[in-house]
Amino acid sequence: MSENDFIFYMIGIIHRDSQCAVKLAEWLEEKQPDVITIELSNFGLAFREKMGDFYKKNLEENLKRLNMDTNAMLNHYIEDIKKYIEIPYEYRVAQKYVKKNRGFIYLIDLDIFSFIKLKEIDTLFDLENIRNLLNLEDKGEETASERLFARLYFEEGIKAFPYTEEMRIRDIHMKDRISLLIRCHNERKFTHICGWQHLCDPHGIYKTLNPIKVFIYDQDICI
Repeated sequence: MSENDFIFYMIGIIHRDSQCAVKLAEWLEEKQPDVITIELSNFGLAFREKMGDFYKKNLEENLKRLNMDTNAMLNHYIEDIKKYIEIPYEYRVAQKYVKKNRGFIYLIDLDIFSFIKLKEIDTLFDLENIRNLLNLEDKGEETASERLFARLYFEEGIKAFPYTEEMRIRDIHMKDRISLLIRCHNERKFTHICGWQHLCDPHGIYKTLNPIKVFIYDQDICI
């Protein structure tokens, strides 16, 4: 396989925004990648598969203790922590695509950061924390704000988000994993699914892979 035959896409998504699932599925069907890597750790997936139902039940029980009906689930803070413990939609979409079209999926994020965040999850679903979240003013879907920040960046070049040291460490690790997979595969089309902020790549970590960067909400926007 020559360099001219190789294509590497970076697809920027908004995590936990289920509206994005259909767009991502359509994009995969259109581009037909052979190998998909995802900004998700094996630890993070295994934890959600094993403990997801437990924490959802815990959430429902705490809402009942607070005399809240099922409509409380519509509160975007409550909805967000429920989505946090679910299997990420990007994994489910990629899994369905590979099952239909064949191919490969790799979870390439660092387990250690998932472990650090998920070890505090009991606090997130604690009764007192749920009470505090319900007392906050529900200002609507947080993903709408993320879409606004993304458009400011992609369309106006205005950066309204931090690129953290943690993101840099994780991007270095993920880029190294992708580079290794490229050497191990003969397939020509690779796609990396990640949070849209990673498309910024201020340190040029992915530069050697010549990525075609696409924001999933505006598939005509490539950077």
